[in-house]
Amino acid sequence: MTESLDTQTIQKQFADMSKTLMRVMMHLSRTNDGQTSMILRDLTQMTSSFNNLKQVMTGYLDSHKRQVKALVGVGSVINSSLGLERVLEEVMDGLIDLMGAERGFLMLKESDGELKVRIARGIARDDIDKEAFAISNTIVQRVAKTGEAILTTNAQDDPRFVEQVSVAAYHLLSILCAPLKLKDDLIGVIYVDNRAHTGIFRHDDLELISAFANQAAVAIDNARLFDDLQESNAELEIAYQATLEGWVRALDLRDKETEGHTKRVTALTQRLAQTMGVDEDGLVHITRGALLHDIGKMAIPDGILLKPSGLTEEERLLIQKHPIYAYEMLSPIKFLHPALDIPYCHHEKWDGSGYPRGLKGKEIPFAARIFSIVDVWDALVSDRPYRKALDPTDVKKTLREQSDIHFDPHVVNVFLKMDLTSSLHP
Repeated sequence: MTESLDTQTIQKQFADMSKTLMRVMMHLSRTNDGQTSMILRDLTQMTSSFNNLKQVMTGYLDSHKRQVKALVGVGSVINSSLGLERVLEEVMDGLIDLMGAERGFLMLKESDGELKVRIARGIARDDIDKEAFAISNTIVQRVAKTGEAILTTNAQDDPRFVEQVSVAAYHLLSILCAPLKLKDDLIGVIYVDNRAHTGIFRHDDLELISAFANQAAVAIDNARLFDDLQESNAELEIAYQATLEGWVRALDLRDKETEGHTKRVTALTQRLAQTMGVDEDGLVHITRGALLHDIGKMAIPDGILLKPSGLTEEERLLIQKHPIYAYEMLSPIKFLHPALDIPYCHHEKWDGSGYPRGLKGKEIPFAARIFSIVDVWDALVSDRPYRKALDPTDVKKTLREQSDIHFDPHVVNVFLKMDLTSSLHP
């Protein structure tokens, strides 16, 4: 804000001074004597000099504004949550803009210690290794070795590079290269050049590009850490998912009556959730909840869970505690907190007569309301040791009858409009 205000103030002062000079010259032009003519000639010369100064200052202010924008831009990248490739794009674009360069590239040190081009502008990356860029590679290696920036304002006349064929062949004039360092460790280099104009880079640009390079190095290091963290999180999620599926397989192996039930209800719950507009992030948690919906039964003794005859009232009450057991098992795992709604609440009913907490209506979490109808559907259209699978048409009728009693009426309407053929099994 201050920078913009200062620029506007200077430009206004120039405009006011121009108006004043023009006003004085117009006033003097009405007087016809020799002395006035001399004054007018001097004022005309002064006006010309003033306009030249105005043009120089405008160019300087524009350049300064561009430099500030580039430095602020790379500074904001430091605090962003961007991956390495995106950060390299931002840094390269900022560098070209900052220096007003025609071409440039950025190299990073690989694990084997070699510098590798990661991004370029105005140059095909494959061309950088060719003879045409011998001068560039010489400068890069010198910067990497010394850790100091190099500037040449006219490579044609610079004795350091006079024997380099690429200087003459490709008319390289202004070249600037700086190290990317974290503390004293070199992580890469940035390079820009220009073939069109000599002297486009000035000696005071060394300080400017060094400041840019220091910020860029921090941004690149942060991006690498961000990428590493993302990769670690992805690996951790894969490990978690494998663990969840292992638990489910163990439960299926234990309870042969419902073998395959978890896989089927998970797939159908995903379809219903998508139909009802659940986004990708929400779908991940619903999927995990569906996989783990009966995990609390791991705490139920085999003599009760696998009992072939009818349950006593006491045994039935113990079975009804499996959502509580699920909550107690899963709630200490922060990763699974968003997936708890289904294991904990899928036996709640719309009218409040369910368990374990007697939740009613929309007190029941949305994921649990979706899952409960899928769970009942699969149970009724599947064979059990004590009965054969029911006819799907009859099951649909039962679900309609239980709308507004057991199930959320809206979920029932959506579910029954779906093609459920694929959810049936032999």
